[in-house]
Amino acid sequence: MSLATQRRRQCTRDVRHVMQEPHRDTPERRDWTKLLPDLVAEIAGRLLGVDLTEYIRFRAVCKPWRQLTDDPRGLNSRFFPRNWVMLSNYGEGTRRRLLNVATGASIVDLDLPELAGHHPLGYAEGLLVLWNTTTYAIRLFNSLTRAVTDLPDFSSIIYDLTNASGVAMDMYGFGGFGVIDGAASPPTVVVFLHGKVPVLACIRLGEPHWALVDTSELSAGGAGKMSSLSALSLHGRFYLSTSMGDVLTLELHPAPRLVYVIRQTTTVAAATLPPVRCSFFLAPSSDDDGRRMLMVRFSQDDDHTEVAVFDVDVDGRRLVPTSTVGAGRALFVGSLRTLSVSTTLFPSIAASDNAVYFCHGHGPGDKLFSVFYIDSGRDETALELEFFDQMDGPFFGPFNLDVYLAYCVDLVLGAMI
Repeated sequence: MSLATQRRRQCTRDVRHVMQEPHRDTPERRDWTKLLPDLVAEIAGRLLGVDLTEYIRFRAVCKPWRQLTDDPRGLNSRFFPRNWVMLSNYGEGTRRRLLNVATGASIVDLDLPELAGHHPLGYAEGLLVLWNTTTYAIRLFNSLTRAVTDLPDFSSIIYDLTNASGVAMDMYGFGGFGVIDGAASPPTVVVFLHGKVPVLACIRLGEPHWALVDTSELSAGGAGKMSSLSALSLHGRFYLSTSMGDVLTLELHPAPRLVYVIRQTTTVAAATLPPVRCSFFLAPSSDDDGRRMLMVRFSQDDDHTEVAVFDVDVDGRRLVPTSTVGAGRALFVGSLRTLSVSTTLFPSIAASDNAVYFCHGHGPGDKLFSVFYIDSGRDETALELEFFDQMDGPFFGPFNLDVYLAYCVDLVLGAMI
């Protein structure tokens, strides 16, 4: 018997001995299911601060941890998948890919039967807003928790609008969605319709009918103020910006109405040109908790484009000029959503650091998007829409990430009533 064989057998005997009779210094096996409730809550809260998926994984470990933490399937703004988008190049069916634009995480080829029989309209803080093609009801869908919130038929609001105003139904379009989440009352869902006369409707969970919101503050400013409105749902609040640079929020008590957060005494217009077109867009910031807002001003004439960025100081009730959309960030501005995307995590758009993508609904009519580079003041257009119009069948790829994101915030999810 060789020396090597003797050593191997001796090692085997030693391992068996250790396995059968643990050494006295071996620590006792811990029962992690019996962590102190405060410690479980602390860990869960920190993981939720990273991302909702980390919180879901933590709760999946064992029943005691689930019992000590809140169920994320309720309509609670703490559990909205804010940084997640749904990418699709399948055209039909219910299989999708989810992408986190802040962390780079993705979930591939996910089957979502909850989409069947529904048409996607947009997002409310990451919740997918769906239109039931049979009943005309609106559904909110959390693609990470698979939670579904079905709301009553919305068609009565549309019919009332068309009968009262005489405006054809197809002249209204969905312009934004939100969820107002107050601790003292059930969540309220908000729908914004853009048209000749902008309309806001809301419904508190459990109520049977939608209600119109008092928008007299908008009409008091004249038609020019209402010509270009941008909506943003952010951490349980709903905001609108006007074409004059104002910011309003929706208050529910004593009755649903718009009130000013920031009211400009003069238009925050471009300094160096008399703009043919001047629009303001609200966007989420890239700070750690995502509670701050940015406002992007787009000004353009026949030969020149200007873009300026402001921090929205809600407490100070003012717009503060800034030179960046966020370190290592690019903004995608669409008709129904604005995304802050990490250019560090996605090399394919790394060259667009501190840039704003104005997608089809807010960009050139014949382009998928235009890109404005804030540092250099340069703008460029990319990808003719005619290329997609020539496709025989559903949208397909592969394409660069910015193409998928442009469709995500604008064309694929944008919808007329």
